[in-house]
Amino acid sequence: MDRVPYSRLAQHYDEGWGGFAESSLGFVQSSLVQYGIDSGRILELACGTGILARRLAECGYHVHGVDRSAEMISIAREKCRENTDAVFSVGDMRELHSDVHHDLDVVLCFFDSVNYLMNERDIETVLTFVSKALRPGAVFIFDFNRPVVYAAHDGETMVRKLDSGTLQMELGYSTDDRIATTVFRFPNGDVETHFQRALELEDLAPLLEELALPITACYSDFTRRPVSAISERLICICRKESAT
Repeated sequence: MDRVPYSRLAQHYDEGWGGFAESSLGFVQSSLVQYGIDSGRILELACGTGILARRLAECGYHVHGVDRSAEMISIAREKCRENTDAVFSVGDMRELHSDVHHDLDVVLCFFDSVNYLMNERDIETVLTFVSKALRPGAVFIFDFNRPVVYAAHDGETMVRKLDSGTLQMELGYSTDDRIATTVFRFPNGDVETHFQRALELEDLAPLLEELALPITACYSDFTRRPVSAISERLICICRKESAT
């Protein structure tokens, strides 16, 4: 049965990919301290099952996680049911409004969620919202996958062992339009097909500058390794300027 992305995968997300969110915590914490944000309001876009949101709430931040997958949000709410500093909403980051989310100290968007924005219009919509939602001096931290990582795995089939059986992932990539496809085949026969668009820094940096969100730092991983031609993922920190 064909499923909406992250409807079936949500049940296995922590088991297969939860380590990424856990590994991001130290980077986020140290970055916020570096920018003088040791408390305040955080909006996490595409928050998934709430792993990072819960950790940040435990550190004293007030975190609002948003994800378009109701299944992911259900898990996040259950995970954080005893922590009132972490709240969650079902929502598409392309449809959020700065009259609801405003004067924020931090916006986060991790685990190549920006790659799910399939065209320039959607990217501009989301980044414009982020700029309007942040107070001056606040930060936006996000990551994205570059074409090099998708091209390296084009045509591959990967498997992950789950408690319920084997999850099969069929990977494809079109260099013409930089569209990556991942077909997830679950042990019970369900199928999810995910589409992402590979990005380069030059696809985003000019727009971020225009929106008063210049990139102040960029790394290859959470250990702050410098960017190189073979970097598969970039992690960017932007700081909101006073004027937009």
